Amino acid sequence: MSILFNGSVGENRCVPIFLLGFSMFNRSDFDQLSGKEVTYWSARDGCRGLYYVTYPAFAFQYPDSQETIRITRAPKQQGENGLKFWLHAECVDWHTERESYFLGYVSDAKFEEISETVFNQMVADQARDLIAPLKQPLHQPSGFIGALLMYSMKTEFTVSLFAEYEDEYIHFYWDTTS
Repeated sequence: MSILFNGSVGENRCVPIFLLGFSMFNRSDFDQLSGKEVTYWSARDGCRGLYYVTYPAFAFQYPDSQETIRITRAPKQQGENGLKFWLHAECVDWHTERESYFLGYVSDAKFEEISETVFNQMVADQARDLIAPLKQPLHQPSGFIGALLMYSMKTEFTVSLFAEYEDEYIHFYWDTTS
């Protein structure tokens, strides 16, 4: 992705976004965290502006499917790459008795880069059975920096996606217990 800048009179230049200091986190950033930084309690240690909406099983056409959707958002903070937000978003609905599973869960994430189109399609696929339709796309189609697939139906009954835009982070989580 590039951003268009006006150069001298009559000259426009495209500058790749990574040259501007925007950098979405990746597996390498996660692997560099200390053990203490990846604990459940550390992950819950605040992310300014974070809020979320949860759609429980009864929000779906078939409540017996035990599906849940959680959409977590936060405005971007200067000097952050989204990793702290993602860790916090992953444990928003966790109960303290599941604390011991957190490190294994986040460590097993795939960190697979996906396009905005794929991100939006995966959200649409998982939200199709909601009684009240989800407003989509989750972000206006501008300012997209990148997205990561953390979990998918290929390996789990969980879909976990992260997207970064110029102004906010979005985490989409879907799971089922059936």
